[in-house]
Amino acid sequence: MAAGPMRSSTSARPLGKAPAGRPAAPAPKPAVTVRPSTPSRFAAGNGKPAPAPAPSKPTMASSKSAPPPRMPTGGPRNGQAKSSLAAKPEPKILFQKYFKSVGSRTYAAQIKEAGNGNHFIVLTEGRRDETTGEVRKTKLVVFSEDFVAFFRMLQETAQFIKANPVPDAVRRKREKFWARKAADERGGANSAAAPRNGAPKN
Repeated sequence: MAAGPMRSSTSARPLGKAPAGRPAAPAPKPAVTVRPSTPSRFAAGNGKPAPAPAPSKPTMASSKSAPPPRMPTGGPRNGQAKSSLAAKPEPKILFQKYFKSVGSRTYAAQIKEAGNGNHFIVLTEGRRDETTGEVRKTKLVVFSEDFVAFFRMLQETAQFIKANPVPDAVRRKREKFWARKAADERGGANSAAAPRNGAPKN
């Protein structure tokens, strides 16, 4: 009895499908080839390394620094008035009085007129330095809006001095001091003017 073609005990099923009751296997992912982003060291076709790129040269504009900005000068422009540079005129002297005190002191009082027409008093004490001969001045300025209060203060001060004078003992001591100092100054001046020993007299 001739045997017929053998048949498989399992029925043919399409690929990728799992039998009933089993989960389907995931499909294989295609292989991804990662290529480097940097260019190849070798030129295509000759097997020699490619020359390195030449460095870029700086341009003239970038190599030279920009000149500093010019600052405006403080002088007046052409045609501009120079009133600010002009010197102010000296106040006009309306009255002045001074006296020489004992020693090297001098006192002065002046009444002047300002540029706006206002009046003011200038009280000055001048003292000569015995070493250098330079005159040092101390000034006090009183404007017209303070005249009434200023002279009232001086009047009250004079009344106090009159009611409370310097004691006689102190006054006589000061007089002797200044008399002796004046004599010393006269003696020094005479000795400086006298001829030396053996010098001919004029």
